[in-house]
Amino acid sequence: MSNNFESDAMPFAAKAIALVVVAIFAIIGVIGLVLPIIPGIIFLGLAAWLLAKVSSRFAFFLDGQPLWQKLRRRWHSIQFLSIVQRAKLVALYTARGIVEGVENLIRAIRERIN
Repeated sequence: MSNNFESDAMPFAAKAIALVVVAIFAIIGVIGLVLPIIPGIIFLGLAAWLLAKVSSRFAFFLDGQPLWQKLRRRWHSIQFLSIVQRAKLVALYTARGIVEGVENLIRAIRERIN
């Protein structure tokens, strides 16, 4: 996997600001893992992506992870879609998540009743 290592050309102030944002995203992500209201995984993913832009070592480490490779392939595969097509895809994923959530809720209620 090739990666743009622009982090070497990034000024120190920009790196410092990016690291503060990474820390904030990581804290929100960890809180989101505990509280079901906040989407923790999304914030942790954003923190990892931003940290990979700042640190070439972390980018190299992340590129070696199979899950990250899968996510990058998926991201690159939808880049050719128009904004309308992307909105439809997001709507479909959202509907799928809602249906799965309702199914899990019904299953949990049935287990409590029995």
